[in-house]
Amino acid sequence: MKVALFGGRFDPPHYGHLILARDLRESGFFDTVKFLVNYSPPHKKAEAGFSHRVRMLQLMLRGEEGITVETFEGEKGISPSYTYDVLKAYKREHPDEEVFFVVGEDQMKQIKSWKMYEKLPTLAKFVLLKRGEGNVPEDVLRTFKPLTLTARKLDISSSEIRRRLREGKSVRGLTSQEVIDYIHSHGLYTGEGDVAIYTDASAKGNPGELTIAFVVRVNGRTVYEFSKTAGYGTNNEGEYLALIEALNWAKRSGFKNFKVYTDSRLVVNQIKGVYRVKSPRIRPLYTLALGMIEELGIEILHVSREENLSDALTRFKRTGV
Repeated sequence: MKVALFGGRFDPPHYGHLILARDLRESGFFDTVKFLVNYSPPHKKAEAGFSHRVRMLQLMLRGEEGITVETFEGEKGISPSYTYDVLKAYKREHPDEEVFFVVGEDQMKQIKSWKMYEKLPTLAKFVLLKRGEGNVPEDVLRTFKPLTLTARKLDISSSEIRRRLREGKSVRGLTSQEVIDYIHSHGLYTGEGDVAIYTDASAKGNPGELTIAFVVRVNGRTVYEFSKTAGYGTNNEGEYLALIEALNWAKRSGFKNFKVYTDSRLVVNQIKGVYRVKSPRIRPLYTLALGMIEELGIEILHVSREENLSDALTRFKRTGV
């Protein structure tokens, strides 16, 4: 299978990326095109985290045939993500693929500065996207013998999108609405990203049937609500289950260093070490929650029931959003 690896930060992804990927797919030279998301770019760090950039690409590529997101660099934790190290590891993991690595003219002109550049042609065939008179050195062309394709001149860039977002300007038409919604809901590229999660639980009796819930707010706006029944137990047990559910969601979504609010003063005091956890049913939940709190770098705070935005969700049953 012939695979074109289209590498980059994609910070954020935009229609220029998508159109180039479509052109590569429709060229007839490749069976599939993979967006190879840089995990730890060696020369310029990405502003959004790896998981955010992967998710935005997945949203933008919904419905696209023959174009996928490749998370190989992140799965292997390749840092810094030098092309030589990435391709060497990728070739080892995908021995049945005929790999083509896509570069633009500017990248090809500077390729002698890349790590172990002279060995790169042994790891993949190179595709050169020409947009004009790039004047790639002849010795580089002789070394890499790239497949040369003419690329469209597209006046869209990730840096422009980030700048417009910081200036409060619209980016509609530059990337998909799903990506725009994701950026706003996660507070990306604005320098703000004030995230707060409210958790709650209730039991019909104590113990009784449990309902757990959480609400996510970004920059003062509710972006996500979740509620479900969670078996049978005590209020204290339910509060931990709600907290763990919310922390798992935050971890999957790439959130860190945020605040969690609960109206359970008992849970707050247990997490802060004021009270010991004696119940054998609560102890493993406490240990799990405490470990996740430390991993995500969050702070857990007490609020009144009236201030707890998730309280209303535990008064009736709903399915998870």
